[in-house]
Amino acid sequence: MKLNHFLGFLGLALLLVSFSLASVLYYLVYLPAIESEVRSQQARELLAVQMGIKFAQRNLDVLCYDYSVWDEMVGFVAVRDEAFSRSNLSSNAFEAANIDGAYLFNTDGDLLWHYSSSEKLLPDTLPNNNKAWIGSVLPDLKEIEKQVPTTRNGLMNLGQSVVYFSNTSVLPSDEEGEVVGSLLMVRAINSELTEEIQQLSLVNFSLDMLDPTKEYDGIETFDAVPYIDSLAQKHMWLLNDVFGIPALKISVTHDKSLSPSLFTPESAVLFFTLVLVSLGTIIPISIMILKPLRTANKVLKKMVDSGKLIKMKSGWHIDEIVKLSLSFNQVVEKLERHQNYLESLSYKDPLTGVANRRSLEVFAQRAHEQWSEGKGLIGFLMIDIDNFKAYNDTLGHLAGDKAILTIAQTLLLECRRRGELLTRYGGEEFCVVIHGDNIAQMELLSKRMLKQVWELNLYHPEASHGKRVTVSIGGTLYERYSPSFSDMTWEMMVGQADAQLYEAKMSGRNQIKLEYAKEQQLKLVK
Repeated sequence: MKLNHFLGFLGLALLLVSFSLASVLYYLVYLPAIESEVRSQQARELLAVQMGIKFAQRNLDVLCYDYSVWDEMVGFVAVRDEAFSRSNLSSNAFEAANIDGAYLFNTDGDLLWHYSSSEKLLPDTLPNNNKAWIGSVLPDLKEIEKQVPTTRNGLMNLGQSVVYFSNTSVLPSDEEGEVVGSLLMVRAINSELTEEIQQLSLVNFSLDMLDPTKEYDGIETFDAVPYIDSLAQKHMWLLNDVFGIPALKISVTHDKSLSPSLFTPESAVLFFTLVLVSLGTIIPISIMILKPLRTANKVLKKMVDSGKLIKMKSGWHIDEIVKLSLSFNQVVEKLERHQNYLESLSYKDPLTGVANRRSLEVFAQRAHEQWSEGKGLIGFLMIDIDNFKAYNDTLGHLAGDKAILTIAQTLLLECRRRGELLTRYGGEEFCVVIHGDNIAQMELLSKRMLKQVWELNLYHPEASHGKRVTVSIGGTLYERYSPSFSDMTWEMMVGQADAQLYEAKMSGRNQIKLEYAKEQQLKLVK
């Protein structure tokens, strides 16, 4: 039945009380609910922007720390060796990591070495007296005397740019010893960084540089958790630099604003038309129109609450509603594909291209749920590169990154079966989630990975076995679910696998330690 035919059969008018009832419901129920929903959504958008900014700065902190707490960097402070600078502090490496400037200082705040991606960040843009930075940007005497890694970060004006900075004290790789200086890394706040944070937070905002000599009264800072005191299409905050001076203005444009007032000429005409046309049609409207709309509203609300895309029922009596439902489901399918693509980007480790810790949590949770339902077996393998710190200290971090990448790709080639996922657990450590039907498959997988890494024949001057890079593997493998496993979470299983990895390390490395968990007993297999 066509909608216009259906409406033609409704030749009655709505009861006059419907107008007043709708008005009361709008102002006492619907409008407050809309305001609360909009306020909550705008607050979530602001928090997402804040977390995106912190995430972008955290990458800079990690990179600066890796370069600073390094034996070779301690030697470079004493003797600026050009060969070391070319091989370990090349401009290509900094450009690949989106670093716009790097500056090496001694403990007195004197500049020893620098890298700049543009003229705006050359050393002559630094303040004439770097000692003014001590305590806020560079380490002070108290921090130096601790002889442990210390880090300072935040925003600051540098030359004609506002930059994120991270400064870490330079000392040996074991994180203890004499502090000989500090390394400062910066990244300029520009459109590229803004777009990167927008992609992370999925929120539209802009960052505008401020004049540090002016005052900006009446605008709050963005340091604490943002609070929405009044609904608006756009909210603005100040971002202070490390010295407490406003450096940037952040303007967040929201996707949703407050609904308009009910009492407008258009709404009055609409309500009057409803009164004339819909009288006596409450039941048929409820059955044929309001029910699909309520169903659609429930689907949308469930999507908002759960954060998942859900398709809508399409078996209705009115052709237009059926087509609308089908169109909605098509949009959901496209959004799912787009969402899956975006999620795939956030689930990969940037160095190796394999799955990251976030992928581990999602995949392991799903595998554990299916195992708890009696579907298949579950196991975890923890893999660690042997003597990797010595490898880094001897051959350098670039060689270490290359070795991690090579081993990750080698391990990935062995995890090609359904139910197997290789993830980078952190640093030189990997974790494999196995959800299958065959325990022998789990054993063979660990043996193949151990063998394939050995056959890479990567040179390791400090190795325990044959001057080549090896790995140690520890794992725990659970049979099909039984009530005796009811308290066993996947995190606990990872902990058991990690304990087996420790046993493999203590037993001489380059070997496998597996623990089989059965309903009544544990069997250790070497």
